[in-house]
Amino acid sequence: MKRLWNAWIALWDRREPATALALVRILLASVLLIDYLWLAKLGMVHALYAPPPTGFAVADAVVWYGVLIASLACAAIGAATPLACIGVVVATVQLSAAAPDSEAGSDVLARIVFLILALSRCNARWSVDAWVMRRLGRPLSPDVPAWPRYLLLLQLVWVYFSAATNKSSAAWGPHGGFTALATTLLDPQATWLSPNLVVLLYPLTRVATALTMVFELSAPLYMVALWRDWRRVRIAWLALFFAFELGIATTMTIGSFPFVMLALSPVLIQRLNTRAPANRASSPS
Repeated sequence: MKRLWNAWIALWDRREPATALALVRILLASVLLIDYLWLAKLGMVHALYAPPPTGFAVADAVVWYGVLIASLACAAIGAATPLACIGVVVATVQLSAAAPDSEAGSDVLARIVFLILALSRCNARWSVDAWVMRRLGRPLSPDVPAWPRYLLLLQLVWVYFSAATNKSSAAWGPHGGFTALATTLLDPQATWLSPNLVVLLYPLTRVATALTMVFELSAPLYMVALWRDWRRVRIAWLALFFAFELGIATTMTIGSFPFVMLALSPVLIQRLNTRAPANRASSPS
């Protein structure tokens, strides 16, 4: 038991470069900032977040929209980062409560990510916070706790694996001919592709449907591949990941979801078995 306990403590006490977490902070905040600013460009802010007769919200949340924009901008540049990340979480909760139909699954996922980032050291690189601390003569350590990235990795694995287990339609499997993707691409609300092009690409859509199931069901295997450093498995799974998300981004019109997932990709690339701090004990004893 003592050996297992020491291994458990050592796992959660590991340190790693702040690169992955910093990239997630910058990319995710930037994607969401562009997404929400696009609402303003389309003139939809009051329609979504103001109460009748101006909009369709159940409560006035326009102020919270402003808080969200400011928080995302601060998170992107790494200014007062923990406070900015908490601001994103609180503001999106308020916007969701005021206009529940305006929220997608990626918004829920983003809240979880920003809550974890608020508890991490994602501002140790490429941030105003790091610059200020250097100017004060108290530079932030380039090595940060690895557990926040582990949690983000677990969240991503669960998103994909649960997506696969919830695909109960036979169209996703051999009994349905792997026709799910072709059916989706024939829906004019989900894609910009013409029906004639979808028919032309029908054999490829069947292959893509099968690969989608392989990719999502094998998500837990990717964690094992990271831990054991199975490079070929890692490369193959990452290739499916980028093909999956870029395919959605280029063929479907479902909003920012694929870009949110791509913004989280840095947590998938770095290996799990990073180093433990040399100046700390591996167990409480």
